[in-house]
Amino acid sequence: MKINIWKNSGFFLIITLFSILIARAFEYLIHESGHYLVAKMMGITFQTDPVQTILTTPFLVQMYQGGLYGFSETFGYNQYIMAGPPLTAGLIAIGGLLMNGLIALICFWIFLTSRAIKYKGIMTVTLWILIFNLGALFSYIPLRVFSSVGDVGMFLSSLWIHPVIFLFPMLILMVIALFLYFTTILPLYCISIPVKSGVMRAVILVFSTIILIMYMIGPIIREFRISDIFSIQSLTQVFPVLVIGQCAFLMVLFLLGLMKMHTLPATRYLGIKKNTR
Repeated sequence: MKINIWKNSGFFLIITLFSILIARAFEYLIHESGHYLVAKMMGITFQTDPVQTILTTPFLVQMYQGGLYGFSETFGYNQYIMAGPPLTAGLIAIGGLLMNGLIALICFWIFLTSRAIKYKGIMTVTLWILIFNLGALFSYIPLRVFSSVGDVGMFLSSLWIHPVIFLFPMLILMVIALFLYFTTILPLYCISIPVKSGVMRAVILVFSTIILIMYMIGPIIREFRISDIFSIQSLTQVFPVLVIGQCAFLMVLFLLGLMKMHTLPATRYLGIKKNTR
């Protein structure tokens, strides 16, 4: 008996989980490559061991406590950033997020304008690459804009940019990107694969939301300093609003995505694409 892996819920779930693993590794590679490439463009030469000289990669896989494996940076950038001019330091620090944003834009383009929509495997991996790169941006914007450490904190402090000046335009772009993902990209993916099972559609939506939540909470717990907030008097009232607003925004996006995936007819978008070609 022939099994269609895209119509079988079990196989589709396996494909989804495998795609998530690929997308997570790819996002980390992209982010670290951004720092690495900008540093190279700035003329920084890294001291590497013989293995790294032959196989120059911006990240590696290593074992942490408890026997768990995870990603780690191949090169430490802080020592080079602190020794260089402020502009160089700022560009290297923000290079990872710039690369995440570029990949997210490419993924949006693939979904909205390219012919790759008929290749189900490509679209599945692209979907999760998109959400992971949006998650990487979401982990910094808005909350970690006010941190004195990390990529954004180093970028802002190096160039003497006030967090609020950076916050609002970036926040608007993030709101637009996440709104587009949940209300257009997710429904488009579900009708183009097609994902007919309501349960599997819900799984995709839940996985996307969980990824964003993990990106939002994880780095803040590890890195954030409350003293950064109290050091700027005007932020003590703004910060709680941002925290509550971020959580409420995710809940609204989840509900909008759930509604859209069950109400958007396939012909509304795919039919228009066929007629315009």
